[in-house]
Amino acid sequence: MSHKSTYQAKTKKESRFVDTNFAEFQSANYNPIDGYEELVVSSLEQAVQPIHLLIPGISDYVTHAKQKCVQNSPLLTLEECAAIYLYTMSTNLFKQLNKALRAKKRWELKPWFPFLKLFITALKKLPPLNGTVWRGIIGNVTSGFSENDNETWWSVNSCSTDIKVAQAFLSPSGTLFAIHTTSGRSIHEYSAHKDEKEVVLLPGTRLLIQSGVMNHSDSLFIVSMQEENSGTSFVAPSDPNSNSHTPSTEITEKGYPDGSRYEGYLKNGKRHCFGVHYYKDGGDYTGQWVDDEQNGEGIRTFSSGSRYE
Repeated sequence: MSHKSTYQAKTKKESRFVDTNFAEFQSANYNPIDGYEELVVSSLEQAVQPIHLLIPGISDYVTHAKQKCVQNSPLLTLEECAAIYLYTMSTNLFKQLNKALRAKKRWELKPWFPFLKLFITALKKLPPLNGTVWRGIIGNVTSGFSENDNETWWSVNSCSTDIKVAQAFLSPSGTLFAIHTTSGRSIHEYSAHKDEKEVVLLPGTRLLIQSGVMNHSDSLFIVSMQEENSGTSFVAPSDPNSNSHTPSTEITEKGYPDGSRYEGYLKNGKRHCFGVHYYKDGGDYTGQWVDDEQNGEGIRTFSSGSRYE
């Protein structure tokens, strides 16, 4: 089977290298990630605890990742190697992560903070790559880009050093970004799919559109971009109006006298930041907490199955 047909055997929705539309691209790249950096690095098992309801079978995926990932990296711990491997596996993890990164309600991203902390910690330990990488968007979206425009990409953006990897998902038409990066991290040695030659651009990457759009063919357009040396720390700027409620401890499970239990962050022994409270009657509340009180940014599911947001 040829290289291109191998990738075409996958669905477009499965590609980490392509956004399906321009709105998705914009929302994923203009929402800063704020708060995860203050967490402590945890094991991969602990890091995925808050997302186990979002990704059925996540525990099995973690076990597989730990068995198949690089076992003796001179740069990364086993937990970090497994986190990268898990990200690249053929599961819906990266899709769910991107969905959370695009969410307007920023509390929806908080369950991902422990995984992001472990994953980005691993990426930052890898040497930076200086070279051209490729990422795509389905359809012709070139009207949204002009020469000398600046972009800051706050999400986790997967690219490839092989143009065919991204191009294979764009049929019948699409837009390719040719990005000259100076700080992207090559993860192909740690990937579940080494032939994808994957490079990840870290959150906070700043890019300059170098030239006008090149019409490579009637259905393929190319936008040339250059990474700017911004000295970014990959941390979102502080927002004085933000109410992120960053916890001071790792994810914990706590039982209560009424038979209910809580799984999430604690601060000074109180429910704080993000967590799930499971009521004795079968309902639950998933969302933000402040000093043991629900703060209204969450979803209440009742035992009857009805939901209130």
